[in-house]
Amino acid sequence: MRVIQVGVGGFGKYWLENIKSVKSIEIVAIADVQQANLDEALKVLGDVKVPAYLSHEEAFREVRADLALLITPPPTRHRLTRDALEAGMHVIVEKPMASTYREAIQLLEISESYELVVSVNQNYRWTPEMKAIRTALESGLIGAAEVVEWQFNRDGSRNRGPQSEWRKHREEPLLTELSIHHFDLMRYLLNAQPVSLFANSFSPSWNERGGNVSASVILQFAGGTHVNYFASSGNKGKDTTWTGNFRIVGKLGALEFIDGIAYHITEDGESRPLELPTQEYSNVAYTVNEFVQAVREGRKPATHITDNLISFSMVGAAVESSKTGKVVRLDTGYYHAY
Repeated sequence: MRVIQVGVGGFGKYWLENIKSVKSIEIVAIADVQQANLDEALKVLGDVKVPAYLSHEEAFREVRADLALLITPPPTRHRLTRDALEAGMHVIVEKPMASTYREAIQLLEISESYELVVSVNQNYRWTPEMKAIRTALESGLIGAAEVVEWQFNRDGSRNRGPQSEWRKHREEPLLTELSIHHFDLMRYLLNAQPVSLFANSFSPSWNERGGNVSASVILQFAGGTHVNYFASSGNKGKDTTWTGNFRIVGKLGALEFIDGIAYHITEDGESRPLELPTQEYSNVAYTVNEFVQAVREGRKPATHITDNLISFSMVGAAVESSKTGKVVRLDTGYYHAY
């Protein structure tokens, strides 16, 4: 597939570094609103010479492509997705797909007007460690997953450039920007859908970036799995990985992901690293390649917009629960309040 990437600063540059060697695509243009970002991106691409545009409209108009990668801040993604579809391209959009759940529903409705595919990046799914944990759960290694303890701690003020200024104006930057990763990963690992949740978000006294950067969330999943989730992007001290640390506990033992390593913990307490699968691609490279394969095979990608709306509904429910102090049900269809 011929690809145009919109947004090449910050995380967009990371995308280029990881997808430029994916064999199923050809990068044919890049676009960004800042010339400095374009200049850096061209250095990343090296011998791959492509036109660079300060306007996505101009890129869409002048370059024929099959797929648009939209690696831009959430407030821009609604318009960019619509523009890419109108230009005749499939779309992979960064998470969250929009600023609010209502906007995401609108995107779904817009996408259904085209014979094109829209998918949302959930790259945390596509590492060997997560694949190994999912396989272990499916094999019954620990029995049914009954309890999950999940902890995420990062200092979000570190290594953040001007491209992250938009985060300062979000009321719930943790839940809406970071927890979407963890909520989606829970769904993937457990292979189950959320039933209900109760959340409490807050801002510690040392937070100077605005918005609630910490939250506790209790979730129930179909099949009876109970999840206790605590996350903070206002951490002090040692950070976890971006995935966090978690334990999935069953009658026959536990599966743990600690500091980037996946373990099987036996009933006797013995710890054994899980055997990891071999993958040609991982992370965002996997996202792109899986999307291309899905379109070729005439199936929906794993994180198609209809599937990802379920993960996004968990975000909306957590925001509402924190505001109202009430448990929010998620098993009555798509959630519409946020």
